[in-house]
Amino acid sequence: MKRIDIKKSTQFTPPAPLDGLFLPDLCNIRILLLVIVIAEMLAFILTLAGSTPGQGWQNLGLISLFVQWVALISVLLLCLSRPFLAKFDNQQAGIISFLFINLITVLVTEVCFNYIVIPGIERSASAHLDLLLRNVGISVIVSLLTLRYFYLQYQSSKSVLAENTSRIEALQARIRPHFLFNSMNIIASLTRSDPRLAEQAVENLSQVFRASLSDIKKQISLQEEISICKSYLQIEKLRLGERLKVTWNVASHIEEDMLPPLLLQPLIENAVIHGIEPLTEGGIITINIQHKDENKLLEIQVINPCDDTNDQCESSAKGNQIALNNINQRLEALYEGESHLLINKADKQYIATITIPVDMLGER
Repeated sequence: MKRIDIKKSTQFTPPAPLDGLFLPDLCNIRILLLVIVIAEMLAFILTLAGSTPGQGWQNLGLISLFVQWVALISVLLLCLSRPFLAKFDNQQAGIISFLFINLITVLVTEVCFNYIVIPGIERSASAHLDLLLRNVGISVIVSLLTLRYFYLQYQSSKSVLAENTSRIEALQARIRPHFLFNSMNIIASLTRSDPRLAEQAVENLSQVFRASLSDIKKQISLQEEISICKSYLQIEKLRLGERLKVTWNVASHIEEDMLPPLLLQPLIENAVIHGIEPLTEGGIITINIQHKDENKLLEIQVINPCDDTNDQCESSAKGNQIALNNINQRLEALYEGESHLLINKADKQYIATITIPVDMLGER
């Protein structure tokens, strides 16, 4: 069995927040864990930089406690105030966030100085001021660097999102010219011989085109996607006749899964053009759709026959490879590299399989 995984590695970039705020979702548990780790690293750095030999480990506990308090309270405040911050532009929201973080630093410093015994620091006004200025100074530097990093990450995410949106629009709008010409020729020939069938063909063609021109952000149900594919197949059946046969195996309670339009149709079109059309006797396209891995994955599989008369089983034809690369690029753009297209070639069969994590599918 030949197995070809045409998935390309992509560097994950968090999507730009929907509310337009440059701050990431600080309520996310993964972000919280990352903040804890970074805060502890900062505590180690401050301990190593500011302690005299032999006293570093004694001070680490207090410094860690202070830094973690500031970090966690800041994250909690920014998480709860996100709806408020989203009302401002990013520059104003950044200034407010900066003030929040440093205000928390001042408050935590006051609590520590007045209620916690700090070795080596006497309870005097000068010591109080020195501690406050030192902590605020460190906080200003760290908060500026952190907020700047968040902003640059946000700009990068926006750039990737814009690029992916353009790519998806281009890939989605791509309809093979010969499919359009063949469909129009079929409709023209049926206009006189069978007007009713010609009208049905026009309706099927319009449904495929409506899907290709729809908003890429709009999700449709798997049932609607299957309906689009059946409209496409009815047009191709007018051209190929009995040479084209299709078997659908769709698991129950799965047709309400939400997907972008025209995710399955290009795979079926690829099977028709590169699998069925070159075969004199035609063949059967089998479409299997089910949940796998304890309902964690949605698997979409398209199987078509192939033999020595076409290039699908031996070496991929140029047009076939372009189509598969386009499908794979669209999956990567839509699902952040978590979905991929896998090709298997065995026993004169060409098997194209898409897997998508169920938790990345749109809401029903």
